[in-house]
Amino acid sequence: MAQIPLNKTIDAKKVNKRTGAVMPGPEATIPFGALVEMTANDRGMVTFSYMMELYRCTEDLWRSAAADAPIAAPASAPAPAAPPPPPSVRPDTPRLQWQDLPSTRYTMSRAKVPGGWLIALSPTGITFYPDPRHKWDGLSLE
Repeated sequence: MAQIPLNKTIDAKKVNKRTGAVMPGPEATIPFGALVEMTANDRGMVTFSYMMELYRCTEDLWRSAAADAPIAAPASAPAPAAPPPPPSVRPDTPRLQWQDLPSTRYTMSRAKVPGGWLIALSPTGITFYPDPRHKWDGLSLE
């Protein structure tokens, strides 16, 4: 959303970010020139953000303070849902092909990934070994 400078000082009620409910207490003063972003327009009330906080005022007050700013569509009109993206990997195929690595002390395995190998040390950890051409045969140097 575009930031809009206010052309006059306004008083607005603070809004709870999580619930969307108006907070109790006095109205906050939003100063002339403040950069705000309109987030919703619902039943004659405009919700906007200022300094990472949400506030609500009447649509008439909003229009007088942000004369050139467009009024968002009412919140009651739901936006059409986007279709889910197609899965890139079939669910019945493994996503990583693990190879067991010979080791005298630990249970290890590796999987070929872009840029190198993913190394798993069971059951404690995992790390990445850069090897863009995948030349490592899985053995240690002697």
